[in-house]
Amino acid sequence: MQRALGLTRRRAQRGFVLITVLWVALGLLLAASSYLVTQRQTALATRAEVETTRAVELARSAINVAMADLGRIGEEEARSSRDGTPVTITMAEGQATYRIWDEGGKLDINAAPVELLGPVLQNMGEGSGIDAFDAVTIAQALVTQRADANSRDFSRPIPQLLTDLGLPQDVSLRARQVLTTYNGTPQVNPVTASPALLAAIPGIGPSDVERIVQRRIAGLSMPRLGTASVWLSGTEGPVYTIEARSTLQSGVSVDMIATVAAQGISFRGGIMRYDILGVEILR
Repeated sequence: MQRALGLTRRRAQRGFVLITVLWVALGLLLAASSYLVTQRQTALATRAEVETTRAVELARSAINVAMADLGRIGEEEARSSRDGTPVTITMAEGQATYRIWDEGGKLDINAAPVELLGPVLQNMGEGSGIDAFDAVTIAQALVTQRADANSRDFSRPIPQLLTDLGLPQDVSLRARQVLTTYNGTPQVNPVTASPALLAAIPGIGPSDVERIVQRRIAGLSMPRLGTASVWLSGTEGPVYTIEARSTLQSGVSVDMIATVAAQGISFRGGIMRYDILGVEILR
């Protein structure tokens, strides 16, 4: 009897040891799995960060190419349009597209009257629930704000400013392609103004916009536009916005926006130098 009890006790002890070993092994397995998952996540995060950094550098390269494009001043040199026409370049890392916007071809919110700001905002908000009344109300709010001597030059980015005044965010982001704080006059340059901005100027119809675009593509002078000509001038620059989008072969994409100002012409090679006023990276 005692021998049987001892045998049972030893079996129970072995069973307990076996269960303990199994639990320890399971714990080690779970710890190892957790470690592997953490390491994998860390590796993926590191790889994503490396890819994003590569995309940022590719976009930065596109900005540099665009600045070289801006520096071409000779008539015999090929230069892209300053109206946001896309230019695509292929590099070892992938593709990049840049657009150059002449700030003189945009409407200055620090100088434009309500009768210009209203139609432009309505045009930009078409399809997003912004009617003529809403557009004029927002335009009047802009004029009222700038009347304050302390806010003569709006310090907030235009998209944020317009969003705070009630425009939908997507409309506010698009609006920076037609609105600026760098023009300095209520007039816009018809040679570089976007068709969307031209169409919103009182006195310009769809056929006039088409004529303007076709004549500037052909390098011809601007047509006579009657009363609308009071809002148009031929001044370009000296401030430009460069929008660059880079896309790596892996599919990672980055947008970069740089605002640059011309600082005159160098005596070496006739290259125009630019100061970078600001850079924004959108990932």
